Amino acid sequence: MAKSDGMIVCEQCGVTFLWTIEEQRATDGQKSPLYCLGCRYLLPGVGQQRGLVKWYSPRKQYGFITPRSGPDLFAHRSHFQGVGRLQKGDLVEFAVAETEKGVAAVNVQLLYRQRKPRKP
Repeated sequence: MAKSDGMIVCEQCGVTFLWTIEEQRATDGQKSPLYCLGCRYLLPGVGQQRGLVKWYSPRKQYGFITPRSGPDLFAHRSHFQGVGRLQKGDLVEFAVAETEKGVAAVNVQLLYRQRKPRKP
């Protein structure tokens, strides 16, 4: 069956978007995407959540993340992916798992860090 560009409606926001032949080839036979590119960018990955760093101590190598819903989660440096340290206010994506210290954020990835304005 020959593939062709197709218009799809996003299940999240209702926007109609184009699913190109190139994108279809890259998915290796997968059904059409459920979400538009904007929602795929804005939504956390499967099994992941997003939240803001409440505080982090570089000396102690741990801190807490405030998820979108639920209680704050413990986050230890040993569970960070591709980031050495976090800062208060960082936007992060993570999974939640039971650890020896209780429920914690694991596989923590930095998504966005606000730049501090330069002093004049």
